[in-house]
Amino acid sequence: SLRAVSAIESILGCPAGGLLALLGPRRPRGRPLPTPPERLENARPVYGPEPLLARALGEEEFSRLNEGTVPVSVQETVHLDRTGRTARHTVTQVVRATHDGADHVTAHLNIDEPPGPPMTASAQCGVLLDQRCVPALGLTTLRVGFGRPLARGESTVVAYTVDLGPHRHRTTHHERALPLHVRHYFLHVVFHPEALPASVYGYYREHDGAPRSDIRTLPLSGSGTAHILPADAAAGVHGIFWKWPDTSA
Repeated sequence: SLRAVSAIESILGCPAGGLLALLGPRRPRGRPLPTPPERLENARPVYGPEPLLARALGEEEFSRLNEGTVPVSVQETVHLDRTGRTARHTVTQVVRATHDGADHVTAHLNIDEPPGPPMTASAQCGVLLDQRCVPALGLTTLRVGFGRPLARGESTVVAYTVDLGPHRHRTTHHERALPLHVRHYFLHVVFHPEALPASVYGYYREHDGAPRSDIRTLPLSGSGTAHILPADAAAGVHGIFWKWPDTSA
């Protein structure tokens, strides 16, 4: 410890601070914050070789996706209606700034088909700055501001909700691409009591487009919900899929 070094200086008769100077600057406590180049190198493969998100945002904006922040915790809940279709998607996310000035995150939601109007998004923590729907890609992007720029190492909470309009096909899965390791990831699917699945499974994919792996059966709770809570979630795609009683899909 630094106190021990100071005591040794006194015993040896060294000038105060002499030995400490040889040790160099103190390392900051906690996990090192990744630099933007490291982040980009690690994050891009998760979205696959031809990311739909890059087509939706544009290559330049995609290359700077959430630059200046890292996710610490992600919690999302998917609500299905009585027809088995996704009705609401809520996300609460804790992010930490990797350098001064970070002021927003960009989120996205993949859907099997473009939902019909109305589709509304709202921010419960943060400010909804922009919402873009790209029906041809089945993708909706949201830009949520922090309200002010963050200092390096500072964390903040972002929470938003997307309410989906009517669409034709029943939902059979939900997944999230985590571009970086996340300490806490929680995915919660809430089924309508009149539309419960026959079976539910959790899974992992190394990247978008990769086959599902680590498939395991998930129990359905007494209230008709299922969840995954991977410890120290690795970068990749984490999800839940289910089979309806009247189909093998």
